Amino acid sequence: MRALLASAAILAMLSLSQHAMAQTVSFQNESSFIDETRVMHVYGEVRNDSDTALGDILITASFYDANGTLLSQYQQPPKIRVINPGEAAPFDMRYLDPATIDSVADYTLEATGAPADAKEEELTIVSSNSRLDVQGVYYINVRARNDGSQDATNPIAVATLYDRDGRVVALGEALAEGEDRIVNMVPGQEAGFGILVTERLQTYKAVRYSVVADSDQYVSERAEFEAAGLGAGSGTTPTNGTQSGCLIATAAFGSELAPQVQALKGFRDDVALKTMAGSSFMSVFNSAYYSFSPQVADYEREQPWLKGIVRVSIYPLLGILDLSTAVHDALAFNGEAAVVGAGVTASALIGLLYFAPLTAVLAVAGRKKQWDTGKVKYALAVAWAASLSAIFAGEMAANTEALMFGTALLVLSAIATVIAAVMRAVR
Repeated sequence: MRALLASAAILAMLSLSQHAMAQTVSFQNESSFIDETRVMHVYGEVRNDSDTALGDILITASFYDANGTLLSQYQQPPKIRVINPGEAAPFDMRYLDPATIDSVADYTLEATGAPADAKEEELTIVSSNSRLDVQGVYYINVRARNDGSQDATNPIAVATLYDRDGRVVALGEALAEGEDRIVNMVPGQEAGFGILVTERLQTYKAVRYSVVADSDQYVSERAEFEAAGLGAGSGTTPTNGTQSGCLIATAAFGSELAPQVQALKGFRDDVALKTMAGSSFMSVFNSAYYSFSPQVADYEREQPWLKGIVRVSIYPLLGILDLSTAVHDALAFNGEAAVVGAGVTASALIGLLYFAPLTAVLAVAGRKKQWDTGKVKYALAVAWAASLSAIFAGEMAANTEALMFGTALLVLSAIATVIAAVMRAVR
């Protein structure tokens, strides 16, 4: 009987402890996606809403099907060891069963933990720079300093990437490095952290990121930075952040605040990036653009004649984007159809304005050569059908890769169609 009463008391205490924990933490900035290996990730942050530091935190994610049946549960600690009052720590909960992943319709999050000694904020984020390469890997370099009186053992830097809506879209972490080895940080010492975020289907969504340095003894304040454009990393401090932008246009007009540059960025931010299809195409476009634009922009700044050529070439583009925006607004009843219509309009006009003159010259020069226009028409028809089919399938399945392929092929198909039409007309 005593054993039964003791068991009941223990269960009651556990229930009260779990209830109390539920009242002291909250979850925020959640997002989820399925990666290329068919693993589902639930990202977010767990916030300590109590007035006591919490440690030994364990998050439980429960996944359910459309009927509310529990499919599986997984447990992970957050990325920060102790969460001070009012602070938050990022987490990455994973659903690992590819056979049932398509049945997941909902999930819940719970956390358990225990009171802990608060950590002093004696680690300082000194600087950070970042870049996103053409493969979609996000590189973040961080330097931190130990301003405490004790050694900071097992120091680690955790980076959290956020999208335009403030949701967590990817995480990365790295141990401190010094002289090609992992180090602890003695008082006054600085150390570097090389963080790699490899979720390439997520990294392009990042518009800002935060960094927290953590160790057994100390933690840092959260430092916020703007996310860098693809391949366009630059050194920063926590107050300045890194910038992503239209590098070649900025070099031509002398400032990122120039109206022409702002117009280009406005089309990107207010039209293209507002939809899945537009964001997917921008990922493909940026992969190519930022692979060469930093070098071109650097050379352009030293060559006044090149600046003039770029300015002249950009003014017609601004008119094209204005017209494409009007098409987008006319189709605004469906955001995805609107961005596709705007993309086709812009691509066709770009093909007509920038490629047609050279096409006409080549057509005149090669008039005597026989061209099989039937094969060209067939190839274009196949390309249009494939691009539209990929976009439709990508939209239905929320498949980023299909959308990236479809939107890129659609743009190329529109440009190629204009080129073929001009060549036929001239010949």
